[in-house]
Amino acid sequence: MGNNSLIISLIHDALLLLAVINPIGNIPVYVDLTREMDKNKRREIMNTAVFTSFCLVVVFALIGDWALRNLFDVTIEEFKIAGGILLFIVAVRGVMSGVSSYTSSLKDYSMLAMFPLAFPIIVGPGTLAVTIILAQHRGPIQMVLISFMTFLIVFLIARSSHLLARLLGRYGAMIIPRLLYIFLASKAVALILEAAVTFLGSTALMDSAK
Repeated sequence: MGNNSLIISLIHDALLLLAVINPIGNIPVYVDLTREMDKNKRREIMNTAVFTSFCLVVVFALIGDWALRNLFDVTIEEFKIAGGILLFIVAVRGVMSGVSSYTSSLKDYSMLAMFPLAFPIIVGPGTLAVTIILAQHRGPIQMVLISFMTFLIVFLIARSSHLLARLLGRYGAMIIPRLLYIFLASKAVALILEAAVTFLGSTALMDSAK
């Protein structure tokens, strides 16, 4: 793979992972959960949440494929279809629903950074599914690089959430994340179709060999 193709591939996959994480759509949640904190505490909490999320994705990028094959005995095609269905459900709920219902009443700020900020707000089941699938295609090392690129953007957005909330306004915060969810739904359909075509092709080869 040439340098240009590699760069394009990294950017494409980083944008896909970014669409799943949807940090712009989570801006109202970031703002609500950190509203009562001072500026320094807010930055500390967001740093911890983003770093924890990044580590979680890296772990799944490195051992997710091995766990899939050796612990759960699941094929790539089966996982793609299951992950695609899950992503489609996440995308539909994201398009149709309003702002997350998490409350800001949690006073244990250290726990707040882990739950619900790191998981499941920043990294949820859809993100982990995409991480494993991309790692299967690109390899774990390239997936770590993709994750770093993605979480650099997530970090910048999360740290600037209060400022961005004012800039986006009410309608911008509603429209932009829903556009990202439409993109995510399209990729979910593509995953399901790709896995189905591969499965049907392998089944046809097995039948012709008999």
